[in-house]
Amino acid sequence: MFDRVWSRLVNGHYTAIPATLHGYQRLAVKDEEYPVAVAEPAATITGMLYLNISLDDIARLDKFEGDYYTRLPVPVITIKGVIYPAETYILKPNYQHIATSHVWDEKHFRTHGIEKFIARYQGFH
Repeated sequence: MFDRVWSRLVNGHYTAIPATLHGYQRLAVKDEEYPVAVAEPAATITGMLYLNISLDDIARLDKFEGDYYTRLPVPVITIKGVIYPAETYILKPNYQHIATSHVWDEKHFRTHGIEKFIARYQGFH
């Protein structure tokens, strides 16, 4: 999750380290700026691993992610090769219809989509 979004959702301050999740990919969502994660054996997702998140903040994240997703335990690997147990939000099978077949464009989101996304979800926290 991008820091500009993360910091609006959680109350705690957490250590974050770059990590990679194997076996999943981010797909674009129809008519939205954000992605969904779906299983794809040959794919990887690079992102941030936040450590020791409080139960209150996990509850906030669950609420934010909503009914479309399920939180699953997954292993991630850091750039130093350390494997951590983690959790990620995966699109539920009954909501696959919201995903396109196109890989989500992270660069476009950083330069164009994040402002629209934040404005749309500004009142969440």
